[in-house]
Amino acid sequence: MINEEQKQDIIDILTTSIECSGYSNAKINITRDEEIIKTTQTYWPQYIDKDTGKPFRYPFIPDCDMSDFACDFYEIIYKDILNDIKLVDDNGNFTDKNFAGDTMTSVSKLPGLKDRYHCLANFWLIPMEIGRTSTNEWSKTSKKYEILDFMDRFLLLLKYNYHAFENSFRNYFNNIKRFEQFSEIHFIKNSYVDENYDVNEYSHQLDSTTSEILFEFMKIRATLISESKYAEELWNYFNDLHLFKKI
Repeated sequence: MINEEQKQDIIDILTTSIECSGYSNAKINITRDEEIIKTTQTYWPQYIDKDTGKPFRYPFIPDCDMSDFACDFYEIIYKDILNDIKLVDDNGNFTDKNFAGDTMTSVSKLPGLKDRYHCLANFWLIPMEIGRTSTNEWSKTSKKYEILDFMDRFLLLLKYNYHAFENSFRNYFNNIKRFEQFSEIHFIKNSYVDENYDVNEYSHQLDSTTSEILFEFMKIRATLISESKYAEELWNYFNDLHLFKKI
């Protein structure tokens, strides 16, 4: 069990901005520099050239929600659905594309979150075709349903088409049978969804307060994680990296 001070330590880390410092090249490095956590990234997909048969990679573009720090976080809080698999293999690819890091709330239409949205409290694990592509009709950027990467619209789509998602992403939803369970696993109760698991809608009317409301959602999620059965392992992981502020 962890104490209240340790819970606050966890909340602080989960809401601290993350910056990707570059490709790890097998040397993972995670440090804290004042109000920024800097992390390397091992995820860098490798492909096979159809003509030459040789492996190649596209230019490296850092992606905080698939950084080494983020992947370690996912492997702790999602261990029950991951069955202890590593997210990234030795070649920098997804081990299973059904389990990919993603940003929950982006800033394309919420500039007030620009300096705050890259944090663990805003990262989750979902199938690649939901979070990292736009071609699938069930994705967070689905043009068919005008989701536009808004969490409330995506959650409504998921809630009322849950069986379709189950059929499309069987490996992922195999152990997540209901929308209520999905909400619990992702720690989004009392933020993106309310006590009754109804989605809190906000994207129909964006204004100057929306960014603050959504950052509050992130803090609520961080608090729920700090109170979860994963809290002690998270605290020890952060402590081993010496990420807590020195007083």
